[in-house]
Amino acid sequence: MQCCCICIWAGKLGTFLLARVLKEGEDKRFREIKKDKSRFFKVWIIQGAWVYLNMIPSIFVFQGDSFNTSMEVLSKIGWFLYLFGLIFETVADYQKTVFRADPNNKGRFITSGLWSIARHPNYFGEIVLWFGLWLAAVPFFTSPLAYLSVLCPILTALQITYLSGVPMLEKSGIEKWGDEEEYVRYMENTPCLLPFFGAGKKIKSG
Repeated sequence: MQCCCICIWAGKLGTFLLARVLKEGEDKRFREIKKDKSRFFKVWIIQGAWVYLNMIPSIFVFQGDSFNTSMEVLSKIGWFLYLFGLIFETVADYQKTVFRADPNNKGRFITSGLWSIARHPNYFGEIVLWFGLWLAAVPFFTSPLAYLSVLCPILTALQITYLSGVPMLEKSGIEKWGDEEEYVRYMENTPCLLPFFGAGKKIKSG
């Protein structure tokens, strides 16, 4: 089950990114980064390490040396969280793709659908699904030290929130629309990741 979950995630992400690059000719998030080879190298190293890092909890499942049946419910809850996160992320990505496909929205920012309750609902789904896979792996842990693997989804959340995800997109967004009252209001009134909860981001307009 754990292997299927990871393969589905990888297939979904790979297909989505490939389709976007084929359509737009590039991944715009890396347009500026590619100008600095050192920075570009660091970003790819970080992302490569991130993939392996998130695999650590699931390695215990793949080894299958033991399974604590009394904790089986944790695996079920974890896989449910994974499914919820995957669906949430997929819906958010789909909504943004449809929004961008409309010529009337060219050069605009999305504030509808899941994007009306969080500025980065796709990243929220991504974080939830990795925490879910960690929880699903808990009954397979054979050592107390294995519980430290919770640092893997935690580091994923920190990476997305403070390094390669949210900061890059919001910096770009502020550069494009920071002078627009509607965008400022959206940023200030919409939570970053957790839908309906959390404060918005104060930005200076003008």
